[in-house]
Amino acid sequence: MKRLYSCLLLGCLIVNAVQAQHKSGSQNRSSKEKYTNLQDTVFAINEVVIESRQKNRTEALKLDVPAKFVPMSTNSISAGMLEKRDIRNIQEAARFLPGVRFRTSYGAFTQFSIRGFDNSVIMVDGVRDERSAIDNSYPFMDLSTVESIELLKGPASALYGQSAVGGVLNIVRKAPQSRQSVYARVAYGSFYHKQATFATGGKLIGPLNYRASVNWQGQEGWRSNATERLSGYLTVGGQLTEKDAIDIRIGTNRDFYATEIGLPATMSNDIFATADNSKYLSKGDLLPGLDRTARYNSESDFMYNRGFNASAQYKHTFGSAAKLMNKLSYTYDDIDYFGTESLDYLTSDKPIYKHYYMTKDKAGNDQKKYIALDSIYYSYPLRFSHIAQTVNNQLEMSGHFYTGGLKHNYLGGYTLVALMRTSYMAYGKGSTGATGPGTTGHGSVYNPHSIGWMEAPFRFATVQRRFMHGFYLQDLIEFSDQLKMQLSGRYDLFRYKTANTNALNGQREYEEPNDDAFNRITNGAFTFRTGLVYLPTEHFSVYGSYGTYFKPITTLYDANTIYVDKNGNTFTPVNGKEVFKPEKGFQLEIGARYEISTTLQANMSLFYINKNNIKQKLASKGDVVNGVPLPMQVQGQVGRMDSRGFDMDITWRPLSNLSLTTGYGYTDAQVREMASNIYMSSDQNKGKQYPQIPKHTFYAYGAYTVSKGALKGFGVNMDTSYQDKVYRNTGNSSQFDAYWLTDIGCSYTLPNNIRLGLNINNLFGKEYYNQALGNQLVPSMPRNFMLSASYTL
Repeated sequence: MKRLYSCLLLGCLIVNAVQAQHKSGSQNRSSKEKYTNLQDTVFAINEVVIESRQKNRTEALKLDVPAKFVPMSTNSISAGMLEKRDIRNIQEAARFLPGVRFRTSYGAFTQFSIRGFDNSVIMVDGVRDERSAIDNSYPFMDLSTVESIELLKGPASALYGQSAVGGVLNIVRKAPQSRQSVYARVAYGSFYHKQATFATGGKLIGPLNYRASVNWQGQEGWRSNATERLSGYLTVGGQLTEKDAIDIRIGTNRDFYATEIGLPATMSNDIFATADNSKYLSKGDLLPGLDRTARYNSESDFMYNRGFNASAQYKHTFGSAAKLMNKLSYTYDDIDYFGTESLDYLTSDKPIYKHYYMTKDKAGNDQKKYIALDSIYYSYPLRFSHIAQTVNNQLEMSGHFYTGGLKHNYLGGYTLVALMRTSYMAYGKGSTGATGPGTTGHGSVYNPHSIGWMEAPFRFATVQRRFMHGFYLQDLIEFSDQLKMQLSGRYDLFRYKTANTNALNGQREYEEPNDDAFNRITNGAFTFRTGLVYLPTEHFSVYGSYGTYFKPITTLYDANTIYVDKNGNTFTPVNGKEVFKPEKGFQLEIGARYEISTTLQANMSLFYINKNNIKQKLASKGDVVNGVPLPMQVQGQVGRMDSRGFDMDITWRPLSNLSLTTGYGYTDAQVREMASNIYMSSDQNKGKQYPQIPKHTFYAYGAYTVSKGALKGFGVNMDTSYQDKVYRNTGNSSQFDAYWLTDIGCSYTLPNNIRLGLNINNLFGKEYYNQALGNQLVPSMPRNFMLSASYTL
């Protein structure tokens, strides 16, 4: 009974505080006000629910101030939104972040872009996932433990170091809590999709709290692309003393993905009938009559991802003027992959097939190449594995102090990141390394079946070592209640070394190369961000900012490559040294925020991002230049691109049980300049849209829950999203068409805290493509459903 009275008293105090804050919104505040940072908190007392949101703070911003004080664009997705829509994958969640696009290739490797740039960083609990800084293509964790997804848009090198170009995505996992809780969920959906989650938390011992969870999901897949994922999570933490706190987190996953090679390729050339020379198909056409559910993969294909991560964070509070934090984390990631990848049609120089296309012979003369459109073979089986270990340590001091009448909210720190990655390959030196019947077998296009098994023992290993030292300082200066300024600066020292060696016995083993066998790159850069925020009223703020970024390019000299510098001139790099200078650029942004408690939040921003020193492939081996086939490929650093656009989002809660959200992003990412060179004309790609970036993205979703009466506890939700057409190559000659998707759902929460839910995705059964492997398009999932039942204590 005492506990109940305490809860009632606390609830009343919170309501009074919120009402007082609202009444005094137009009054001036002391510049020495302390920020409570009390975030979305819910106190449940039998039938009474009190919800308070006094301060809006984004963890990715690091500074302990309201987000409206910082001149940066941010968005977030809550765990509640994900739960209502039964979302467990990042690709689905990203539909509700303006200016963001996620896509999946090979069935498991996630790639994403923010504001027109593929080079963006993903973090988990504020720790960089270094895989995103290498090639932006890797499997991603499930979202069963996520508390929120935070998006920080624009270059963020001043905060998080190299390669944070388009923005930063921070996945915040659930924290330990003192209240005893239990959560259990089971779900079943289309194509034998099954899910089960169990979580519990509460007091552990003394001041320590905990949360533990396990999640399993498996499905046969609508194209027989079976997936099975298992993950676990444990966090322990608490306030050891009045000034000392710890937070320990451990996560693990064991996932299996069926690789995905898509449908037989679209036509690379116009296709003609051999019998009468009539045109049968145009370049870019898909073969007619293909079964979208048919699977063409080899029986030997597989993709495993096994991972482990652990972090320990310690905080000591000296007082409001200074807080010390140190966070040490370790990540182990194991990717093991075999994929047939390329499907090719049988061809011949002799007229033995019913169709042909025109090509060039070695002398550059036109010739007919005959093609069998009813038969395929595996032309490029690929076997590789990456084992990566990352150590990340962040040491930070933060707090605030005053100089005269100015308040300084500061953060200073040092970050050390060490990544040790070994890549094992079966392919190389002109061979895929694969053997078995599948390497020579042929299959049917319209009745796909097993062409034969394959295997590929490892032959080579590439050893990589990356080290980054970052020193940074931020200061958010409060000149008055209305005017704030942010100053951020960071210096990063980047070191990279790599060496090739042989794999031992076909397994994932290698002999460590001698130190003098490593090629090395060392470079550093200073980046900064500065901006102003003006708050004419308590609820409205406008801001402007300027920031810079850099991204090291780890290309090393290869005797089989021709190199071109930024002026279009051919050059010969020094063996073992840096070939290309880092990419660098800047962003200009202006924006505004409007927020009235939990009733209305609106954000909008205009941005311009410039990217210099673009490295790209200018020509391939065999391409004809000045009438002569090239003996090797050509790479150059000859371009400049930029991205300019606008994004906005609005959330309106006219009632406590009704919420409506909409967002729109416009991104115009183009190649703006190209240095003239003999391999590519200066206007060849100038003005072309950057590939894989939609110009327009839009989403809207709403949720309503009946709060009283016979239907109390019944809820409905609906969302719709739009993605504009996406060019698939730099020449803008092929594209994914634009499409709309609409989902609906309903749920019913029983008095005993059991929630029953039904979600229907792709309600109108839209047939669309959003990913491909080369010219092999991968159909997206048709209409599907998910039934779920969960219990919360």
